[in-house]
Amino acid sequence: MLGFVAGVALALPLGVPIFAIVGAMAGTPLVLGIVGLGLGTAQWPVMRRHFAKSWIWIGVSALGMAIGLTAGVTLVEQIGRAVVGGQVNFRMLGVAGRALSFGAIGIVGGASLGIAQWLFLRRHALACKVWIGVNAWSLGAGLAFGSLLADALMLRTGSLANSGVLLVAGGLMAGLCTSRTLARVFIGR
Repeated sequence: MLGFVAGVALALPLGVPIFAIVGAMAGTPLVLGIVGLGLGTAQWPVMRRHFAKSWIWIGVSALGMAIGLTAGVTLVEQIGRAVVGGQVNFRMLGVAGRALSFGAIGIVGGASLGIAQWLFLRRHALACKVWIGVNAWSLGAGLAFGSLLADALMLRTGSLANSGVLLVAGGLMAGLCTSRTLARVFIGR
């Protein structure tokens, strides 16, 4: 959870200069890759105990998250445009629409992250078949739940408090599920 939230916290202020230099199209995957960088770095202390070239985990996490979150956001935006006939902003969606959108972004982002990490993990741990699915569903469910929780607490959509609740709740759910799965992969529990 801390790696995910730290990655987002680092990506937000770095996004402005990155977008100014390379534009939104090239900048989006770079900025979203920072989220994966934070997540992979937080997971790295566990990985380094099990793998010789554990630093690769950080890179594949950044790449997987960059591709997945970019694809998830693009997918949600394109579906939204097709439904309403124009650009969609998450602030204009209702509670259910926002939760569904964040859930979809989480599923695509988590699946891509899971695939990237699984490509590394499968060479070193035989019991990692469930890794992709656990990442996809836990991040999707976590972000959907975080969105619903933030709205239930009646925090202004898009505010720092709203975003914080969404990210902490989403990251916590994903972190609990993936850490439990990693324990089974490495320890067999």
